[in-house]
Amino acid sequence: MGKRIFLALAFILFLLAGCSASNDSSEPSKNMEYAEGDGYEGGIGADTDDSSDDGGQAAPEESSDRKVMYNASVSLEVDDIGNSIDEVEKNVQDLNGYVVEVNFTSNNEQDYGSITLRIPTDSLTAFLDGLEEYSGKVIEKRVVGQDVTEEYVDLTSRLKAKRVVEERLLDLLSKAEKTEDLLRISNDLSVVQEEIEQVMGRMKYLDNKTEFAEVEMNFTDVSIPIPDVKRNEDLKTGEKIKKTFAASLNAITAFFSGLAVFLIGYSPILLLLAAAFFIVYIVVRRYSKKRDSKSE
Repeated sequence: MGKRIFLALAFILFLLAGCSASNDSSEPSKNMEYAEGDGYEGGIGADTDDSSDDGGQAAPEESSDRKVMYNASVSLEVDDIGNSIDEVEKNVQDLNGYVVEVNFTSNNEQDYGSITLRIPTDSLTAFLDGLEEYSGKVIEKRVVGQDVTEEYVDLTSRLKAKRVVEERLLDLLSKAEKTEDLLRISNDLSVVQEEIEQVMGRMKYLDNKTEFAEVEMNFTDVSIPIPDVKRNEDLKTGEKIKKTFAASLNAITAFFSGLAVFLIGYSPILLLLAAAFFIVYIVVRRYSKKRDSKSE
């Protein structure tokens, strides 16, 4: 009985040893098959899938800082648009911001001005609270925010995944020996690098838009105009007389100057006309004398 049990245990151990040897021999064959394949098959979707190593899907990163783009619009009534714009530009420089555009328009009734500026988002509230420095009255104030945190996190994950793909392609490119493999890998690499540039460009745009708030300020001049009192020349009668006298002299001089130019310039024609008139006059006079003598 003991001998049978011993033989059964020996047979089981022999089977286990055979299975283990079979598994060990099959693993190297797989590795060898991968190493001695026909080469790079191309296509980013195959060996160059832009996913992370954790199951093929990049997990979005959580960020404690929110990415919000702010746009503000303000309408102000001021007594001096030029002075108000100068004060705004000075304050913006103190806040490490910058001016984008300045406009000024004027008509017969009122003056208008506008300025577009970018200031650090952290200083937006303080800047808007101090609007009374440039205005006697704030007509309208509007602030709009757009949260782009989710988009920014997604772009960050995409950039990391694209970087992984880029590293894989660079590694394959360094090991490729066939010309067709080099061309395929280079083409895929250029596509991935272009996508990386696009993602980085969008991220830089969002960084700038969230770090600096855009503010558009519109000014209306409400000062009371004094149309004619400021023009002192309208109140000086002597000056008016001098100007009128000079104007009349200029008119007389221009008349005689024009007459002299006419007489001298058209003198040949005038002489011919005078000679013709003189001949006609002589003929008419002689004819009149003959008629008078016959009537007598």
